[in-house]
Amino acid sequence: MFRESDTDYRVRKSGHELPVIAFAPISYPKSVDPKLSSYFGEEFGLLWKEIKYAGVKIPTEAWSSKEALLDEAKKKDVDLLVFGKVSESDTGWIFRFQLKDPVDDSIFGEFEASFKKPVSSEESGTWTQAIFWKSSDRIISLESRQTTVPVWERKPDLSVIKESVNKSLRGSLNISSSSVDTEVFWKGKSLGNTPLTNVSILEGIQEIQFVLKGKKPVTRTLQIRAGKKSSLFQEWEEDRTLGSAKIISVPAGLSVSIDGYKQGETPFYRSSLTPGAYQLELVKEGVDNNSLVYYEGMLDVKPDQVAEIALPYSGTGLLSDPEFWKPSGDSGFSAFGPRGLEFAKKKNLSNGWNGAYSLPFVPEELELEGYFLLPVDHKEGAVALTFHLPGFALGLQAGKENVSVFQFPSDGKTIATYKYKDIDKDIGRPFSFRASPKEKKLFLYLGGDLVWEGNLPSGGTWSVSVLTRGEEFKEKTPLKDLKILYKGYK
Repeated sequence: MFRESDTDYRVRKSGHELPVIAFAPISYPKSVDPKLSSYFGEEFGLLWKEIKYAGVKIPTEAWSSKEALLDEAKKKDVDLLVFGKVSESDTGWIFRFQLKDPVDDSIFGEFEASFKKPVSSEESGTWTQAIFWKSSDRIISLESRQTTVPVWERKPDLSVIKESVNKSLRGSLNISSSSVDTEVFWKGKSLGNTPLTNVSILEGIQEIQFVLKGKKPVTRTLQIRAGKKSSLFQEWEEDRTLGSAKIISVPAGLSVSIDGYKQGETPFYRSSLTPGAYQLELVKEGVDNNSLVYYEGMLDVKPDQVAEIALPYSGTGLLSDPEFWKPSGDSGFSAFGPRGLEFAKKKNLSNGWNGAYSLPFVPEELELEGYFLLPVDHKEGAVALTFHLPGFALGLQAGKENVSVFQFPSDGKTIATYKYKDIDKDIGRPFSFRASPKEKKLFLYLGGDLVWEGNLPSGGTWSVSVLTRGEEFKEKTPLKDLKILYKGYK
């Protein structure tokens, strides 16, 4: 089950009991002398003493290089990096801290603190300094004196810091099943009935048990990566004359109503549905009954099938959302890793496409945007990103130096091939599809330039796929980023 990652040392078989933390050096304004900076350091040190962790030091010069910092963090198996910035105002100093993942710079948490400059004796604090003389065999105290120092204006909330630190050891897990009566257990304790969303769970290899009355308990094993979201679905053998439904949104939390009755929230799963057409509403509920209907449509349930629909109305970070994707490919192919879409193979694959298809999503005015990998990250292989519409598909196939535009149905020829500009090596390789049902048009852009325009098919649902070829296999992360943004949604 356990598979090490060449690019992410935090993919572990088991996690740490205490988080391993390294603190970045803070650059102070010129007005802050060494004594005052030492005082600030001691004050924050007292705060961190309230938090259980293992501290390690990273050489100062390593913090100025991302590669050197990652190398040092890997050597010391660091869970969390703490970065601090200080700014000075007329009344004092403001400190802003970010708690980051050492591998991908994702933020576990942030907090602020401030000190007030002393204006009168009532607004100042005292700091006792002891001066020592050290000889070859002893240390002698010479004197002790007090210095006027700033006082706290706003102390950080320790509970916020502790929660952020805790995230560096845990991931989140969405757990669902084809039956809402399924009870879930972890380490012998019940987590409740499915569906369960954003369950905080320790990193490493974990076992989840599913229990349903009348069925033999099932234990599933999965790998949790701290700070990342994973998904687990248990499908029970059901009456094949009935159907099921899976409804998700990005972000989650939309209210789901079927035939006028509220049934739950996204992500939503329901089995044992009588085949037929159901009226579906997805609603964003607000305060004072100020709710917004985000989608109205029909949900067509068929026997022994799962009716699926997605509304990624603000779908950022789609590559890391396993709920949004369905894998496709040979038996030796794996589409998912701890960080989302991460292609891997256990054996040589046959010629053809392997990857993942999205759930069908709502066809409204939207932009599908993303970035292909830079040459240093892409290395070898080919990646195809395809926008699927009823009876038509438009896609991009990217290699290390070129990207080609293709469509289906076609005569077997590419529409055009483009070479990346040198500047793209610094800013990334952006692409975007813009679908406008009002104009009945579909537009494709590369690097901000319109390269294709055509008619937008009507009806049905849309989907997107990210694929690689068995004979030109692209390992690990296929894209730098992918998001879907619907127009007019809050």
